[in-house]
Amino acid sequence: MLAEKNLPFERINVDVMKGEHKTPEFLKLNPRGKVPVLVHVTRDGDVVVYESTVINEYLEDAFPVPPLTPPSPAGRARIRLFTHFYDTELSPAAGPLIVESLLKPAPAQRPEFIAEQRTRTRRVLADLVHVMDPGPYLAGKYSLADASYTPVLATLGMCGIDLDAEFPRLAAWLETVKSRPSFEASAK
Repeated sequence: MLAEKNLPFERINVDVMKGEHKTPEFLKLNPRGKVPVLVHVTRDGDVVVYESTVINEYLEDAFPVPPLTPPSPAGRARIRLFTHFYDTELSPAAGPLIVESLLKPAPAQRPEFIAEQRTRTRRVLADLVHVMDPGPYLAGKYSLADASYTPVLATLGMCGIDLDAEFPRLAAWLETVKSRPSFEASAK
């Protein structure tokens, strides 16, 4: 979102494997101890926002140009439905899969749990494919919805879910998103 909005920012990486998200300093920013956190420094004081969807909505409200939500109420509702689906379905399935597969050392990984989360994530992805627009993005033009899904869908290949083979529409979507300058900028 920051790159899509062409906003300057300072990235501060938080090493969750080292517990940096549980330090007193970090917990002052987000008492839930989760990443990401946005600290927007304004002349009226710092605005601290956490939870990815809320951060994205805040950025859209605070910096409406370029717009990443449609102008019509129906279009905005469709974007909200996608982000709600992400928050309530995909993130709870894929998040634990990513943590278990990529963030834990191999001896600590639970193969049965990984297999269950892959199955759960695949079911959610199948549902997502059914509600996607036929165009290059989830809901027409590039939007908050696409920004929400990008980090997880770009990571699933490393977790044993091959979008090219299993979900070609999502693979095509991801390739389109990866061609955006904001994707390259955010990967740095």
